[in-house]
Amino acid sequence: MPPFLQFWWPLGWTHRASEGPTKPAWVLLCCMGTLLVTCGPSFGASITKSAPTADMIKTILKYLKLESKELYEDYKKNSSGEVPIDESLQLPCFTLGCEASTNISIIEAYLEEVRRLSENRVDTSRVTKRLSDITCSDVRCSNSSKPSVSGPDKFYEIKSFKLTVLKRFSDCMGKLEAKDRIC
Repeated sequence: MPPFLQFWWPLGWTHRASEGPTKPAWVLLCCMGTLLVTCGPSFGASITKSAPTADMIKTILKYLKLESKELYEDYKKNSSGEVPIDESLQLPCFTLGCEASTNISIIEAYLEEVRRLSENRVDTSRVTKRLSDITCSDVRCSNSSKPSVSGPDKFYEIKSFKLTVLKRFSDCMGKLEAKDRIC
């Protein structure tokens, strides 16, 4: 038996020369196959993102509606004092279809800026993950560049910016209805 197999070879298994390398080869194949299937993406294997199914879209949108509303209400409840909504700030409300990828990337940029401005106290990671889950990977629909969004510098304006982005996103998700396809 090769020395590298001796330390993990199951007890009770013996390797007889008459069997040839069949058993060790099967064990090695099974172990390596499982390892590659499990860890393949983390080793840089290319996985093509397929278009989400209608059921997946409906489920993701259901969670997005709940989580966007929860983000807005939690921020509003925890912000001290009355903070007005900035009427001049408009977020694109995506529709499901080819333009969804562009609008989702803009919304993600705004949510990332809210997270940055709040110094990670407003956790937008779940909703941005769900948004990326419903982003179309179709080459015809892809948006090659991620938009850059910069928030205000003054404390009061920052609070208004964060509240407005969260409200607009929550309102958008409240109006959105699931369609059969995004891509």
